[in-house]
Amino acid sequence: MDLSLKIMQINKFNEYILQDVKTKKTHRLILEFYGISPKVGDMILLNEKLLDPKSDLYVQSYAFEELDGKENNLDEMDLAGLITNNKKHILKRMYG
Repeated sequence: MDLSLKIMQINKFNEYILQDVKTKKTHRLILEFYGISPKVGDMILLNEKLLDPKSDLYVQSYAFEELDGKENNLDEMDLAGLITNNKKHILKRMYG
């Protein structure tokens, strides 16, 4: 299941304050984006396991780059979505 997270604030050192649109729960993550620049008010779609501290996949820092191909299924753990100005971008999680 993907979570819809609204970007509420972007602080120094790429600290993003995100709010779950359903539960209103706030998350603080370090996010880096390559090839795209999200802004306050944009929406990020992430797999909920990436935000669960009990999950083996959880970290507090993620990096993403825009995926060139058309991928509509965000069930894959390494994919995320970014909605800016009503346009959906597919992002691939980067490692290393």
